[in-house]
Amino acid sequence: MPRFLLCVLALFSVRLFADRMEPRVLFLGDSITYGGTWTVYVESAIRAQPGMERATIVNMGLSSETASGLSEPGHAGGSFSRPDLHERLGRALEQFKPTIVIGCYGINDGIYLPLSSARKLAYQEGMIRFRLACLKAGAKLVLLTPPLYAPDNRAKDEINYDGVMENYGAWLIEQRAAGWLVIDIHSKLHQAVAAAKKSDPQFIYAKDNLHPGEQGHLFMAQAAWEGIAPIFKWKLATPFAAADKFKLLKQNSVILRDAWLKQVGHKRPGVAGGLPMAEAERRSDELIHEYLKK
Repeated sequence: MPRFLLCVLALFSVRLFADRMEPRVLFLGDSITYGGTWTVYVESAIRAQPGMERATIVNMGLSSETASGLSEPGHAGGSFSRPDLHERLGRALEQFKPTIVIGCYGINDGIYLPLSSARKLAYQEGMIRFRLACLKAGAKLVLLTPPLYAPDNRAKDEINYDGVMENYGAWLIEQRAAGWLVIDIHSKLHQAVAAAKKSDPQFIYAKDNLHPGEQGHLFMAQAAWEGIAPIFKWKLATPFAAADKFKLLKQNSVILRDAWLKQVGHKRPGVAGGLPMAEAERRSDELIHEYLKK
């Protein structure tokens, strides 16, 4: 057989093998992702898809983290600098071996200061490095634009930090032209919050201006799923888990998150350690089995 045909056959075989690989989904992000509520909603929709019921899905979000590597002076009272995604990314990719990575960064990357070309460049370079690392590891990276800042009290956002996040998100969206998979949750969140406030003027998205409440996480999940489902040809009209099923999935997510964060390692103080990996995976198998029976 000619060498050219052998090469083509080899490449086809690699692609076919990759398409048949066990699905392994990794969520990465900061404290909003670490909190995990929006990721659990999305996980429940993924598990409802054919062949994805027992997929390995892990949230490795880490509070305070940035993709830019920046940290403001006196962060956490001067006790520690913000952790940098890239300090642990290689280990996470190598050890977990994801086929899909869903990342949400930006809210910490402007370090709560006015828009700056230098800080924006650091964010851009960090996101480029993030994507290249995932591609090298054979994972498909889906990026979300940053979430909202202070939508409930715009007067508190004197520097228009939400505008900084909108600016960062606009740059991400521009990268679609280069083949990036980017989902715009920022604008959809503004629409969802506006509709919620019209229905209930007392509605609050984030009591501390930053971390969404339960309904805010649901809005994030809905916005994310609207973009994720078409990428992987999953059924868009998939209800999220609720009540006891949600609780089981949230418990499972926390167990795996804590175990994987401990195993991969990081430089963020104050994060609770998890179970040994073998024990965490055994407990996860039990919870997913119970989840699928309901």
